[in-house]
Amino acid sequence: MRRRAYLYIYLSLLAPVLIGTADAYPTSVPFERSRTIVYINGAKFYIHTVQTGETLYSIAKAYGIDEGQIIAHNRSAADGLKQDQTIKIPVVAGANPTDNEPKKRRKDYEFHTVTAGETLYSVSRLYAVSIDTIIGDNPDIDPTQLSIGTRLYIRKSEIGQTRETQVRNEWEEYKNTLNSVAPDGYTYYIVQAGDTIYSLCKRFSTTEDVIASLNDMSEGLKSGTIIKLPRAAAPPETGFSSADTDGRTENFKAVNAQSPLRAVLMLPMTKHGETNNNYLDFYRGFLSGLERVKKEGYSVELTLFDTEHNPEKVSEIVGSDFGGSRPDIIIGPVYEAEIAKVTEYAESNDIPVVSPLASLSSIDSRVLFQMSPAPSRKYDKVGDLFDGSREVTLIYGESNDAAFEQEILALLNGQRFATHKYAYEHPSVIEQREKERARLGIKTDEPLSPSDMTPLLRGSKNNVFVILSDNETEVDRILAAIASANISLTARERTVSHFTVFGNSKWNRYANIDRSIFFQNRVTLMSSYHSHGSDERVKAFDRRYIAEFGAIPSLYTYRGYDAAVIFCLGMFSDISNGLADKRYTPLQTPYAFARPEGRELNVNNEWVRINYNNDFTVSIE
Repeated sequence: MRRRAYLYIYLSLLAPVLIGTADAYPTSVPFERSRTIVYINGAKFYIHTVQTGETLYSIAKAYGIDEGQIIAHNRSAADGLKQDQTIKIPVVAGANPTDNEPKKRRKDYEFHTVTAGETLYSVSRLYAVSIDTIIGDNPDIDPTQLSIGTRLYIRKSEIGQTRETQVRNEWEEYKNTLNSVAPDGYTYYIVQAGDTIYSLCKRFSTTEDVIASLNDMSEGLKSGTIIKLPRAAAPPETGFSSADTDGRTENFKAVNAQSPLRAVLMLPMTKHGETNNNYLDFYRGFLSGLERVKKEGYSVELTLFDTEHNPEKVSEIVGSDFGGSRPDIIIGPVYEAEIAKVTEYAESNDIPVVSPLASLSSIDSRVLFQMSPAPSRKYDKVGDLFDGSREVTLIYGESNDAAFEQEILALLNGQRFATHKYAYEHPSVIEQREKERARLGIKTDEPLSPSDMTPLLRGSKNNVFVILSDNETEVDRILAAIASANISLTARERTVSHFTVFGNSKWNRYANIDRSIFFQNRVTLMSSYHSHGSDERVKAFDRRYIAEFGAIPSLYTYRGYDAAVIFCLGMFSDISNGLADKRYTPLQTPYAFARPEGRELNVNNEWVRINYNNDFTVSIE
């Protein structure tokens, strides 16, 4: 495949010439500068491979510099050049071909702003865009050291076009290019998921101070970045590896793309002889995901085991070595109590195990991947609501969710907040009270009832109302009361505060609540999973699924599809990096896997923030 400019393209002279003196160099022979450019210690260099007939004079002339500059960066060049020798040529301002490149058109590019922890490798994987392409479109970046806030051009036509294996190979090549000109005694290394400063010091027989002196560690150690290390006692391979410092496998070996993936699916398809429709939906969704895997050019041999929601049945399946056909990956079981036996088997055979639904709390293992998002990351995306810039009011009902209350108090972290006690009264009671006030000529803004929410909405404050009630009917009434107060105050031309209602994630499961009132109250919810029919990918999936199975997909269907797409495709590439540094969005819900501090399993960190806007649109974060 044709490579883009600035990486890995080594252009030799169009015709060989005899080694000779500078005066004898035939100036008529075309000389093309290398297009391989790297950053070393913040400076930009061409990486040039010396060809037959080239001299210091001819190379210096071709690159528009003097011979002394070449020698300054390549001490061995002072003793003469050798054929196939690799040297660094400093890039001179104005001499770079990209200095005169056409102005980029905004419509051709997305913009990506680098955030904490991101590397060029992770950005490339995020957009599935070639590293070559990103460097070519952003010639002034240092690929090994992206700074927070850097804005990158991402070519729209290339998004989604590059497989992980190509990205990995390109990053390996860039590292190898750096190593071709590394000073004696040093090597460049790609940081792996699970690496620590301590483990690198141990592997490379060095100290933390030495590593800090050779690299910018202001953002810590970022998986996927390229760092410089002493070569002494370094392992023979310093690229993407599959073992940690103790020799224990941290990540997994990817399956050969030419071979079929042997996948096992363990689901409680029946219980007491009755079909479980939820897991039938999951299975069908998984089959739909395998169709996408097939379109990517891969083959999967799937074996389904019915666990019957029975730990003894699970033990029987594992004891049979999965019917005598050892799998490459195991998806399930879906209950934590049944997964221990499977995990024990997987650790012995170095097989990844996916927990598609359970949030694992009592079991921990390097082989486990949890698709349910980590509870500790539930509120990562609502900092703007609880950063002290808004007035927060906790609305209590007759019955309240104590766990949700504690989560909100932890979010507030000592900030001041108000409270309001809601109590329902029948409209006829309120109406009678209103008539009595009118008869007595009483004019006041005092609420007519504890179910009247107008006092909360008066004024020009920016409010967040947190409804703590755990009763579906009461939640519906509180939302209706807030909407009614908003309408009443607006009709009387009173100043109404801007407000957002922050709700319990349990509301996603409420079946009888009036969803239209979510829009009126600008409700924001956190959800472990979201799939909305207005999304184009979801609509396309729904059409295919209905045509195939004659049924409406459920959330179990979508999770089954996601499991197949992420993990069956990942077994051919991403699994060798532990699925780290990449965000997956098979449909509408994102996934990003990482190891929680103090634990070994890999957990999805992505919760979905759902915003119901008052223009009757839904926005997803």
